Amino acid sequence: MLPVSGYEKTERLVYFARMCSKARLMLQGVLPEPYHEYIGVGFDGRCCRFLKVEYADIQKGIASGKSDMEMLDWCYANGRRPNDEEVFIWNLFMEKRGWRDDDSPLVQREKESIGLGHRDEIQTLFDFYDFDEGRRS
Repeated sequence: MLPVSGYEKTERLVYFARMCSKARLMLQGVLPEPYHEYIGVGFDGRCCRFLKVEYADIQKGIASGKSDMEMLDWCYANGRRPNDEEVFIWNLFMEKRGWRDDDSPLVQREKESIGLGHRDEIQTLFDFYDFDEGRRS
């Protein structure tokens, strides 16, 4: 089983649903091995730092059966609730990560690793996830 798209929003935030999805799949023992090294780090870590919570607390909440929205409400209550401008900046930053930045070479390497090096429409890490995971072709 694969996690949801990074573009999917929980309330107003992109990526949060993907982080929760990966945590659920990991707890169920069905998250593919290549994803394991990124649990709690990378974008997960960035999301937790943005909300000022610990990833271990996300895992505990998911393990207790909380939905994405319940988990986000918990983050707002126990970490912080970003304002509209911070959410706007977060979403744009995350949606464009890999496009004309220091992760651009990573996106290109990942595209080449699955035979899509020639696909110019795959510009960001979120784009790559969606192509790699079969949500786009």
